[in-house]
Amino acid sequence: MPHRKLSFLSLVLCLAWNSAPTPAQPKISGAELFQDLTIAPNFRPNPRILKGISGGGNETQSRSGRPDTETGPCIGFVDDTPDHRLTLSQPFTLMTLQVRSSGDTILLVRGPGGVWCNDDLRDRNPVISGAWLPGTYEIWVGSYEKNAAFPYILNVLEGPLPD
Repeated sequence: MPHRKLSFLSLVLCLAWNSAPTPAQPKISGAELFQDLTIAPNFRPNPRILKGISGGGNETQSRSGRPDTETGPCIGFVDDTPDHRLTLSQPFTLMTLQVRSSGDTILLVRGPGGVWCNDDLRDRNPVISGAWLPGTYEIWVGSYEKNAAFPYILNVLEGPLPD
């Protein structure tokens, strides 16, 4: 079923992005967007990559239920429903979620143990890292500005973010 963000504008952005990839902007095709992932410790390959298009019209605080978290402020805008669901079959001592995009993106994660937000940890891209409980996490990749849409890659990696 097509994802709600794949409007004509989003498809145009995605096609334009695919036609001229750069090292900072890997190729994205519609068939690979908004996938869910189930993993356990020692998964391979590490990192696993999820893709999508950021943004939405809802304030991140309305989805997070708070203005900020231990990992950062809940700013920007997200869609009604999560972009991805990440299911962890066992706890992770250290796992990192990193968004890479040419636009200014934000990250909202809601799951066992709480809610976490981040903005601009690495340039204009968010990162959330730490210990993770088993269970299912809802992940939104939003944009700093309302209804702005940017293709992104979400790296899910076991361990710390490489320098």
